[in-house]
Amino acid sequence: AFTLAEVFSPYYHSPRRVAFTLAEVLITLGIIGVVAAMTLPTLIANHQQKVTVTKLKKVYSILNQAYLRAQNDNGTIDNWGLSNSQFEENPDTGEKEVGDQALNISMLFWSKLQPYLQVLKTCTDTTSDAQCETRTTYSLDGRKRYDSSVFRLILNDGAALAGGWLTLSDCNTDKRKSCGDIFVDINGTAAPNTYGRDIFYFWVFKDRILPMGYAEDRYKFEDLCSRTSNGQSANGYACTAWVIFNENMDYLKCDDLSWSGKHKCK
Repeated sequence: AFTLAEVFSPYYHSPRRVAFTLAEVLITLGIIGVVAAMTLPTLIANHQQKVTVTKLKKVYSILNQAYLRAQNDNGTIDNWGLSNSQFEENPDTGEKEVGDQALNISMLFWSKLQPYLQVLKTCTDTTSDAQCETRTTYSLDGRKRYDSSVFRLILNDGAALAGGWLTLSDCNTDKRKSCGDIFVDINGTAAPNTYGRDIFYFWVFKDRILPMGYAEDRYKFEDLCSRTSNGQSANGYACTAWVIFNENMDYLKCDDLSWSGKHKCK
């Protein structure tokens, strides 16, 4: 503390007393820069995750509403003229891939929902539009999966709806017997095109659509939502329910989360 005499003294108000040297200014700016460099990536990541949660919850609501309205007008999904999707074997690689039959079934499925969605454009595997271009997708642990060139709907907000791989022979209201599955890429063709980050999977049941990885799902969150490699080609599929119901993506930060235990890293 300063005395009254010191406050009113010429020395107290001297520019020499309050000025900073160039070295002091540079040191201060350097400290601010280091702190910013340490905190900004975390702040940006947290913001991006909040945006993802908001977008995914919105898409989930839109999908369920469209599905219910489609059923009101056309009957349940088993009355839509669909059949089980059949994948074809690539003669060169021996791998299963989408052929004409599965593509046609997917197109028919989405045609029933399209009237109830705000669709910007439709994509087929033959389009050359930038929003519909083929892209490589990745599992949550970073392994390359495949080039995705399937029928898609692009919504007005840029999200892409795709899939429609149907198993109508199992179609039921039982949570363990789905009619098929679909997926959403919440930012279209933009990176990272990774399951559990911007691509999220849903089950289609006879009476509703549910996000993959819910507590009773056969696709377990603990098994198929891991940031470390676990040998599962579908790693990342079961993150969807976690994001929607817990409203976080903490599985990207720690590895001990579970529906029966921790729901956040901290």
